[in-house]
Formats: sequence, C-alpha cells, structure tokens
Amino acid sequence: MKQGFYSLPLQLHLVMEGKDLPVCSLEESIHQHIHLILTTAFGEIEYDEGFGCIVWEADFDNLTAVNKMRDQIKNSVLSVLQQYEARIEKIRAEVYIRQEEVRMQVNGKRVKKRIDIEVTGVIKSTRSAYTFTDRFFVGPLSYQ
Repeated sequence: MKQGFYSLPLQLHLVMEGKDLPVCSLEESIHQHIHLILTTAFGEIEYDEGFGCIVWEADFDNLTAVNKMRDQIKNSVLSVLQQYEARIEKIRAEVYIRQEEVRMQVNGKRVKKRIDIEVTGVIKSTRSAYTFTDRFFVGPLSYQ
C-alpha cells in the first residue's frame, strides 16, 4: 500500500487486477468518511444500524418545524461523528435549512429544502483545525 488513506468509493476491481487502490490525504479521507456517514440512512448497514444520519428522515418531511428539524439534524451529526469519526475531536456542527429553487432537467424549476451542514474540529494526530461543509437538497434527497 502507498502512504495515505484509501479513497472512497473503494475501487475493488483494481485489487483483482493486481493494482494499488487510490489513496488520499488524511483530511480528504475524513471528508469522504463524513460524507459517507451523512449520506447513509440509519439501518442501511445491516451489521451496524447506528451508522448513518437523520438527514434521510428529513426527506419529504413537510410537517416538522424548521428549527426543530435543524436541531435534530445537528444533534444527529454530532452524535454519529463522535461515535464513528475518531480522527477528529472538539467537534462542532452547524446546520442551516432554507427553501431554494433548483433547476431540473425535465420540468424546469422546483422548490426544494436545502440543508447545509458545517462541521469543525481538530484533527487529533496533527492538532490542526478541520472544517467540512456539505449541502443536501431534500424532497427527494440529493447533494452537491
């Protein structure tokens, strides 16, 4: 293995071809892992039903108040990152929710709920500041 961390998604066909898997930096590996957690629904991983995030439950939810939904997502993000991303500490999360008009290829424009998630913390091994930002559109879920 080369120095670094395996990039996601894993390209296992390369192993079968006798080639090395692509690697990335520590920071990029953390980015990819957090994105994987946020885009995984609870229960999607059979052997660990706690892996994932509540963002999926916001999909098509038009009844929950925005402030309540924001707090639920923020608490979920903090909880799962403290449990599943051990390479960072002093984790903080901010969640912003708003309505946004999104261009659709087929039917022109559509209003969707946009969820911006910002995670900050400190990378334990390097003691350097860490920032991660992701954006999701729900109803149905998609991300940029």
